Amino acid sequence: MLGSQALLMIFGLRFVLGGLIGPKAVAAPSGQFGLYAYGGSISGAQVFYSNDMAFIGDQTQTDDQEAATVLFSAGPNDGLVANPDMKSSRGIPTWSNKRFFVPSSTSASRRVGFTSKASEPDTDTDADTAGFVFYGATALHQNADNSLHSLFYAVPTPVKKIWALQWNVTKGDGNGGEVAVSLRFVAPAQPFNFI
Repeated sequence: MLGSQALLMIFGLRFVLGGLIGPKAVAAPSGQFGLYAYGGSISGAQVFYSNDMAFIGDQTQTDDQEAATVLFSAGPNDGLVANPDMKSSRGIPTWSNKRFFVPSSTSASRRVGFTSKASEPDTDTDADTAGFVFYGATALHQNADNSLHSLFYAVPTPVKKIWALQWNVTKGDGNGGEVAVSLRFVAPAQPFNFI
């Protein structure tokens, strides 16, 4: 009998995991942690913030002084709270305590990003800020029906070594070159910029 991890690898990241891994999915780790993208030729590019959107790659290549890699922590309702890693920014970011989101099931957008401060009510109906759980070190999103999904995609941007982080990209949604990625709280053996 194949184990849950083997099935996940066989069926790929688009496989709906509802019921398959059930109680093994747990809330976010305690303390602060980074999330790193793995998939295709992307091996450990860290999630970073720029203009309320989530990207992966080398944030120093942007001209946004607020861009910084993100340190996540557990929030209410299995949400993830984002704060800047001050050591990674070219400027001094003024944002803090943002909620990480994926598009809601009714949203036409595919963008992943950050919305209102964790201490403020979330009024954005196109953003789902709850239900982030982990299977081992891999981030998953749990829908209202309790099914688990990992539908993260890296979509190339005009800037080398930077990808927009998107959700559930299907053929024709992106501009080509998108790759399915998993987000894990395990840092790569070598820093991404040196690969």
